[in-house]
Amino acid sequence: MTATPRTTRRALAAVIAGLSVPLFISACSQQESDAVLKWPAVTSNPQHVSADQLGDAWPVKPKEGDVRCDTTSYSGFAITFTAPDGKIYALNNVAHDEMGYPKAETIQVPSSKTMWRLRAFGVQVCSVDRAKHMQSTPKPSRTP
Repeated sequence: MTATPRTTRRALAAVIAGLSVPLFISACSQQESDAVLKWPAVTSNPQHVSADQLGDAWPVKPKEGDVRCDTTSYSGFAITFTAPDGKIYALNNVAHDEMGYPKAETIQVPSSKTMWRLRAFGVQVCSVDRAKHMQSTPKPSRTP
């Protein structure tokens, strides 16, 4: 099987997402450990997520919302958080710079120091979504 640049990028994104959570564990405070232990399974795009699922590590004021991953024509993946009121916030620079969404820090809980929880969750949403759409390159047929 020959890997194309497109399938290689997709596979790399899936691997990076799979490794991202364990990397975060090494520098976790008790609050961050709570987020890792309660990390919800990602099964769809968009994926609903709530404060109950991430525990004390929840970083934004709305107590729930949807994390979404969209492919852009220029830079790759735009990761967003949609609050219950329908407002959409950027979890990465692509969503902010290319799509014009306000940064999620505008709804961040004052006591939360970082948005990594939702960003890492968004990367997983992208990875799961892309993995579902990956297709292997067919093997060339042999002629006698």
